[in-house]
Amino acid sequence: MRYLAEQHLQFAKLLRAKAALFRGSEREERIKSSNQFVSLAARAAQHRGGISLANFDWNALVPDWSIIDDQMFGLAPADIEGPGLVPNSDSAPES
Repeated sequence: MRYLAEQHLQFAKLLRAKAALFRGSEREERIKSSNQFVSLAARAAQHRGGISLANFDWNALVPDWSIIDDQMFGLAPADIEGPGLVPNSDSAPES
């Protein structure tokens, strides 16, 4: 199952928040991990209109997430695969 751009972004935010608990190289590694999910969010958003990461502060412990959040609100709705909400006639119970 593919994840939505919004899900990647939430995970990036979670990793960045947990990075605050560490110092030095451990913090840097967690920020790098967070950045990977920011990149995945941008890639997942491409087919829905895309987001720009040009002004995102990749090294900040607490970056300005609104740069990405504002763009996420403008994305086209996600195509979510799953069963329909209305049952088809083949699965309707017989009376």
